[in-house]
Amino acid sequence: MEGRAGSAFRAALLALSLLIPAPTDGPGEGLDDLETKLRSPDKWTRTEAVEELARRRSPAAWALVIQALADPKGEVADTAQLVLAALDDEKTLERLAKREGLGAKEPLVRARVAELLGRSRLDPPAKLLIEALSDSDPEVRRMGAWSIERLGAAGRLGDEAREKLAAELARRARSERDALARGRELFAWTALDRGGARAGVEAAQREREPLVRGAAAALLPRVLEVGAAVEALASLAADPVASVRTVAAESLGEIGTRSAAAVLVQRLAEEQEERLLLRHVERLQALSGLKHRRDVRPWNDWLRALPEDWRGRSTVAADAPGPGENGSVTLDGLPILSRRVAILIDLSGSIWNIRPDGRTRKEIVDGKLREALESFTPDTRFNLIPYTGKPFPWKEELVRATPANVRAAAGWFEDLHETGSGNFWDAALLALADPEVDTLVVLFDGEPTGGIRHRFELIVPLFLERNAARRVTVDILLVDASKHLQRIWGELAAGTGGRLVAVQL
Repeated sequence: MEGRAGSAFRAALLALSLLIPAPTDGPGEGLDDLETKLRSPDKWTRTEAVEELARRRSPAAWALVIQALADPKGEVADTAQLVLAALDDEKTLERLAKREGLGAKEPLVRARVAELLGRSRLDPPAKLLIEALSDSDPEVRRMGAWSIERLGAAGRLGDEAREKLAAELARRARSERDALARGRELFAWTALDRGGARAGVEAAQREREPLVRGAAAALLPRVLEVGAAVEALASLAADPVASVRTVAAESLGEIGTRSAAAVLVQRLAEEQEERLLLRHVERLQALSGLKHRRDVRPWNDWLRALPEDWRGRSTVAADAPGPGENGSVTLDGLPILSRRVAILIDLSGSIWNIRPDGRTRKEIVDGKLREALESFTPDTRFNLIPYTGKPFPWKEELVRATPANVRAAAGWFEDLHETGSGNFWDAALLALADPEVDTLVVLFDGEPTGGIRHRFELIVPLFLERNAARRVTVDILLVDASKHLQRIWGELAAGTGGRLVAVQL
């Protein structure tokens, strides 16, 4: 749980400095010196070199930044990916299609380039975006589609480019085999051509893959008239897969008409998954401004009194359950409101510091985790995924919270003595790989220190992008963290419908 001091503050300063034109020649280190620093064995020296090269903003400097996309350390490569958004040289932009960019051997490098095109200061040509869509790796294709979606939504694609890209997305969305990539291609296609994408979205709601149906549930309100959208979403809100039901319910809440609210009330009476049931309550509270809970009778009374043309107050904050309410389990003050939960715990750095009482923070966490696990109801399914430089899952998938499993999990965690860097990203992706998970509970200090992802400016939007067709909730217990980190990770929690609790150990 330890990182480079001041890295978040430095990131803010860097973003500001890139907005100010800088001379290509002037005092300080020359390009040769910075190129030498890029070969340093110290990752922070290499990161500083990338930042300084970006400030130079010359074609030769940008070329070196592009090379840094292949750096094995996330601190360096993430920084290169971020600062290349400020690229202001057309010829260097074209270089992103070469072997250092979309032609690179490593799929991760190509994915980084495909993603940064959506944030580029310069408008990327359609041929570059189509190249990303045509990649052999589904992650690259998905990042390319996401960039097209963002550029289209920002009005940064001309008519000719929109037409070409919409045609390519239509073809890809029909033939794509990767569910995540296909979902994102549907999002991008809809952003460019709602009318043309309508048939594709309607077909997607009948697909076998839950992630594709989830994408359709998110997009139906954008391509159909309100009545038709509510009718289609009513079916998806009863889907056999909980993640599809979750997305459908969120879309119904966004529509906010009386007919949409009626579906939510009906689902409140029928839903069996605890987290989703509570989210139904939160949506209805937000729409109505009322404080009713999960008892469906007062909601039916409210619904009967509504005029047919009623629309809800979707901006009203929901009166969500507090700690311990509804019999919920808590982990040091953070309610665990799910019965399908993966608990991620950062075992890097400061968790091993010895407190004045002679105990480590890990020993404090041991006791709090055991207490939470012992409070689970038998119908809860859970997994533990502690992590350092890589995740160490207790099980490959969720298991029932039987007394034997709870004892085994708590004892297993208490015996762990792993140390190293803190790779939150890989742990989160591993948790998402279990399709039964609907909630991640994360305990860490908010400073990623390992893995391919390090910068908050990328981790938060990349997670939300990956989660768009599934809507797994992220609840965060942030330990001994600054106000800045609380704000950053609060955005991730809020973006998933979760919450953040900050504590001091």
